[in-house]
Amino acid sequence: MTASLLNLNVDTLFEQNNVSEIDAVHKKIQTVVENKREELRTQVGERYRDLLKAADTIAAMQTSAGTLIEQVHHVQENCRKLNEQQLLGFKDTLSPPAQNTILEGHGTRSKNKKLQNYYSCMVQIKLLTSLPELIWTHIDNEHFYAATELFIFSRHISTGLQLDGQSELMQKLPVAAKQWEILRPFHLTIKQAIMSVLERETINSDVAVDCLQSLLLLDKCDLVSAIKTFLHLRATAFLNSLESKTGKEPRRVKERILASLGILNDTIELIEKCLLENGGLLFSRIKDCNSSAWTPSINRMESSERQLAYLLPDIIANFKPQFDDPKLEVHQMSAALQQFLDKIDSLASKQLEQIFALVSNMQTIQDIKSTASATQERLNFNHLEQYWNLKASQLDFYGMKYTPLIHKRIREIIRNSWSLAMTKTYEKVLQQVETGQLPVAEQIWREQSEDLPLSLAAALNDQPKRLANRTKGYDSSTIDVCKQFDSYLADIVKEMNVLLQEQTTKSEDKLELIQFLRETAQEQITQYLGRLKSLKLKERRTLLQALSNTLALVELCPNLKLCFCPPSSWRQWSANSMGLEHWPRLCGLIEDEMFQFWLLVIDNVLSANSCKDKMPKAMNHEVVLRDFPLWQSQTLEQRDEDDPAERVQSTIRIPIQPRLSLQTYLHDLIHSLNQAVPQTLPPKVLQAFNQKLLSELLSHYESLSTSDCAKSSQNISLQLYFDLKFLERLFGITREERSLYDRFHSLQLSLKDCIDPFDFELFAEHISTHVARSSNRLHGEFGVLTPNSVQNQKNSIISPSNSSSLAHEADPNVLCLSSSGSTSLWFPLLPIVVPPQGLTAPTMAAERKTELMESEKTTPTRKTATTTRKSEGTNKSKSSAASFFGMSQEWFRSS
Repeated sequence: MTASLLNLNVDTLFEQNNVSEIDAVHKKIQTVVENKREELRTQVGERYRDLLKAADTIAAMQTSAGTLIEQVHHVQENCRKLNEQQLLGFKDTLSPPAQNTILEGHGTRSKNKKLQNYYSCMVQIKLLTSLPELIWTHIDNEHFYAATELFIFSRHISTGLQLDGQSELMQKLPVAAKQWEILRPFHLTIKQAIMSVLERETINSDVAVDCLQSLLLLDKCDLVSAIKTFLHLRATAFLNSLESKTGKEPRRVKERILASLGILNDTIELIEKCLLENGGLLFSRIKDCNSSAWTPSINRMESSERQLAYLLPDIIANFKPQFDDPKLEVHQMSAALQQFLDKIDSLASKQLEQIFALVSNMQTIQDIKSTASATQERLNFNHLEQYWNLKASQLDFYGMKYTPLIHKRIREIIRNSWSLAMTKTYEKVLQQVETGQLPVAEQIWREQSEDLPLSLAAALNDQPKRLANRTKGYDSSTIDVCKQFDSYLADIVKEMNVLLQEQTTKSEDKLELIQFLRETAQEQITQYLGRLKSLKLKERRTLLQALSNTLALVELCPNLKLCFCPPSSWRQWSANSMGLEHWPRLCGLIEDEMFQFWLLVIDNVLSANSCKDKMPKAMNHEVVLRDFPLWQSQTLEQRDEDDPAERVQSTIRIPIQPRLSLQTYLHDLIHSLNQAVPQTLPPKVLQAFNQKLLSELLSHYESLSTSDCAKSSQNISLQLYFDLKFLERLFGITREERSLYDRFHSLQLSLKDCIDPFDFELFAEHISTHVARSSNRLHGEFGVLTPNSVQNQKNSIISPSNSSSLAHEADPNVLCLSSSGSTSLWFPLLPIVVPPQGLTAPTMAAERKTELMESEKTTPTRKTATTTRKSEGTNKSKSSAASFFGMSQEWFRSS
């Protein structure tokens, strides 16, 4: 815009544009002019402000310079007066002739003196010109005391030449002043080189003493100040060693930690070698420098310069630096060391802890401990702590600062590894709960080629055992979750082995580490269970998936048990019984929490298959005809009271099996249970399921017993009584289950009251026989609901209340296919719960009645054939089991 206005042609503007356009251009030009004026005012104002500031500064400098000149004039005047006072009494009082004679001799001597002064000045200037290169050579070779001595020597020469600066000769040789300007920066250069060396990770005692001597000579400071500077630089070296890069390439964490520890230990060693008054290397060096046998500084020059030493005045030729007598009080050294230790504590609490946070595995920690322990064996600073009145073990940097950080990092690694393992496992379980599908019974029990181990050793060592996992409902996804979780724990156990095998670790520290691993494992498992409970699962599928994955952790993760029960290689540092009570406690905790999930599952199954909906709610003749099975007719013979020779026969009818509706309900319930939970129910869950089921059945029978039809009909009461006796025997109700036992017997007594006492006395023995026979026959069909040990060879009843865990009880006639931890899960006999195709429960019951009636007429030949078939079936099963496990048939017990 501005460029276009500057190039504007006025004549063309008036020829090609109208008045309004010309007016607009005029306004634009005025606007630009005003902007330029404002910009010019701003620039002038800023420059004017700077000029005022510069003028004030010049005025202040002029005042200061005037004051300084005035003071210099005063100094010159005082020096002149002092010189005149010193020459009083030495003024020449001879006669003019004698004075002329003396002046002639004095002129000759004056001429020789001028020539000698000339050569002396030339040699001194020659020395000044040679000193920079020589000083640089000593600096490069890290001979700092030699470089410092030469610098002090150059300053001494320059000072003498400057004092004679008003002479005619020095006026003609300005090179002397210029050469000092070249030498002056060596004060800072030497000091910076000394500090750079003292900040290195490793320095020897000779270099340290050389640096301390140079500091004392350069700054003319006392020994305490030099020691504080030395300790400050070593603290800086400690901080620099923790950096990731000390050169061109980055350093590993282990190297940085060991380097920092080495700096601290080396610092104390240097103090011990150099600063102890009795035999300290620094004190002996200073004593040698102050002795008369120490050579002058001119001897450090090259041979060509040393040959001209006779031309130099004695004050320069014999010059050598002198040290004040060094004094180091105990309290001064203690204060300096305490300040150093406090600074190291501050740095360690911030920087060193951050470095240890980068250590990711136990092998690195073991390497650090091994190397550090080997170094600590040769160190013993107890006498230094007593000498300088320090606290006990305050100089043990490894024990006081590094060991706590190592232990802390070990615990962090264990906790982080456990947290990662538990988080990954929880995420997998949550994913399966949200999207996974539970396997159905056909998928779990489908035969696969991998089910058959090749030998007994393979069967015992196979993890996971496939058939045992099927009994518990562990599908391939659950096994994968446990496998991944166990791999994480295997890494933790492996790292623990690395630490526990480290010889330098104390036994009590190893014991604390084992206890920490157990506490961390318990804490993480508890948090995992809490997170599962917080999901508040309600659906049957999600509940089963969650509890299946959780219970599998105990069964399929052997390394989890190692966290609570230390292996034999760990027990040398702990009691042999350590952890024996913690593992059952954890298993009990998991089982208790999962038992609550099981209760929700069985409540869901029972609510979906309620006996109130599946069984008749009232008794009438139609229900009796449809629901009651065929009764057995029993003929009784007894003597006639009137004629003893005559025998009276009477026929009674006795129920031989429970109601068909009860059998159908139990069959449907088992079918629904198998669809919902294809695996075997643990005894504790089965006990809870049976208690809830029996409570509902008892409530149902209580309502039937109070009906008028049951009270008015003896046969109905007798059938209901038979059903209750059947349920009591089938489910193994004993006196230990007091509530159910009392309810059964009170209900049986109420039904017994509805039966004629004389008739009941005749029925009682036969009913007991039929109840036993019926329960034995239906035990296989209803075996899913009955306890595993409900019947032994004598048909004795064992209460399921003896089972106090979710583990399967031991059965001596069944092979143990899985054993882990506190739970020894046994593979129970699988009952046949699916009827043949095309048969219903009533049809099956009718067939069983027919078979029962025919069995009473069975000939001995049939019994023999039955026995033979039974023997063949038994031998066949033994043969199959023997081939399955690679054992001989003699191993199995005879049935």
